[in-house]
Amino acid sequence: VHYELLNTAVATYHGSDTSTDKLNVLDGGCGLGSALMWMEQTNPQWDLTGHTISDEQYKFITEKLPPHKFKVNLRSYDQLDDPNNNNNNQKNMYDFIYSIEALIHTPDLSKTLKEWSDHLSEGGVIAIIDDFLSVGTSKDDEEVVAFSKSWLANVLVTPTEMGKISQKFGLHVVENRDLDAEYRINEINYRNKMPDIKPDRGRSHQGWMGSKWRQRLMLEGKLTYNLLVLQKGGKTAKTSSTNSSKNTNYNNDDSKQCATVPSKKSGDVLSAQFNEITPELMTGKGKSGGNKMACISSWYCCNKGTEWYDKLDANRTDNTAYLKLSRDLFGHYVDSFAKHLNEHYKTYPEGATGRFLDIGGTGSTASGMAQVTSKFQHFAGPLEYWILDSDPGAKTLERTLYCDIDDCPQAESCAFDVTFSHTVLEHAQRPWKSFDTVARLTKKGGLTMHLVPFSYQYHATPDDNYRFSHKALTTLLEDRGFTVLEVGYDICTKPQNMLRRVDEHYDTIWLTYVIGRKN
Repeated sequence: VHYELLNTAVATYHGSDTSTDKLNVLDGGCGLGSALMWMEQTNPQWDLTGHTISDEQYKFITEKLPPHKFKVNLRSYDQLDDPNNNNNNQKNMYDFIYSIEALIHTPDLSKTLKEWSDHLSEGGVIAIIDDFLSVGTSKDDEEVVAFSKSWLANVLVTPTEMGKISQKFGLHVVENRDLDAEYRINEINYRNKMPDIKPDRGRSHQGWMGSKWRQRLMLEGKLTYNLLVLQKGGKTAKTSSTNSSKNTNYNNDDSKQCATVPSKKSGDVLSAQFNEITPELMTGKGKSGGNKMACISSWYCCNKGTEWYDKLDANRTDNTAYLKLSRDLFGHYVDSFAKHLNEHYKTYPEGATGRFLDIGGTGSTASGMAQVTSKFQHFAGPLEYWILDSDPGAKTLERTLYCDIDDCPQAESCAFDVTFSHTVLEHAQRPWKSFDTVARLTKKGGLTMHLVPFSYQYHATPDDNYRFSHKALTTLLEDRGFTVLEVGYDICTKPQNMLRRVDEHYDTIWLTYVIGRKN
């Protein structure tokens, strides 16, 4: 499967016909040469080279493998030019570089990515299959440190962090696939079984202990196993049968000319003037936000996540690792939204203007709900407050885009400093298209923030289609060029006066929230 994924990646993103054209290809960290053998048999016209620093691996490839055309160099994948070549200006240039579970061992990720970029032709592709840190997991976590030492994992970053480092060297993320979720690695490979980590019959070497820590971290959700595809110059994928529906990444030429949010330059003393964003909810009636609300609705009050977590931890009778979430994932979404908005607006220079977009901000009058027009106007700070909604009641409102968030061609690209939704995107028919639109509308450096249900009763206003975990929101943003700043859950319960009310409403609901910044 690994080799097929790599082959599909280069076929999808490289500009040539990879099935017939000769490509110069590098295996960075080729191990015993199995990938090189597969590539040579599948694409005999390719010129293949592998690099390894292991004398034993090199000896196995050169002496024990069946006859082959590819060549292998006994040197680091950080050293792509032959040190014995006296012509220092002659570089080995590659069309495709791939690495399977090897990049994690580099002592210097920036050095490696720069070396690969320097030796990659324009439009060339780099495909990496490896372990990555999950969003919200600390490198200083005791279990992560133990894994790093035993697995010789010198580089542990999130896919987003690697993407940001890659950009420094002219490389752009064009695909990011969570292979654990796609191929059910925890279920099929690990059988959802938590390993007992201790030296067994004297086996305490790197491979044994590292593999056990890796299994534990995967089951706990602290590690992810991803395919990350980078391209030099960031060309758009070819339209072909190899560009499968699993690749949902946002690739739009508009993003290349996208406006950037204003920011203070060196020498700027004054910042944009705005009233500090307070973590409050409003009724949204009238033009000024209406009245303050004590809770998210008459049915629920939120900010119960850490209370729920601590109570569970104190009274648990069972300890199933794959059910667990980190305590750090629980918070109050309104506090987080206000915090990030205040930090964002403080970077604006005096007199700067922009626009805040409230997606689904009018309420579904078609479903019998009362219309609102300014529910989150206080979140706009120094920006102009705009609404996007498909509800018929939105047609005549000022500063309102009347369209479906799944497809809104009339909305100007890169026109909004902040894009926002509050319990809206579960109603979208195709939320991946909704996030495509969000990515298109958000300026570079702009914020996007969303609240959606994770555990919640069916509520057709006018329809109800999806629920989202923190992993889903992370993928939806990262695949579209956002850095996730915060993601988590807010738990809400019925207030005392609603406990005796009985209908389809759950007694406890879970909401998922995310804040991201467009790269």
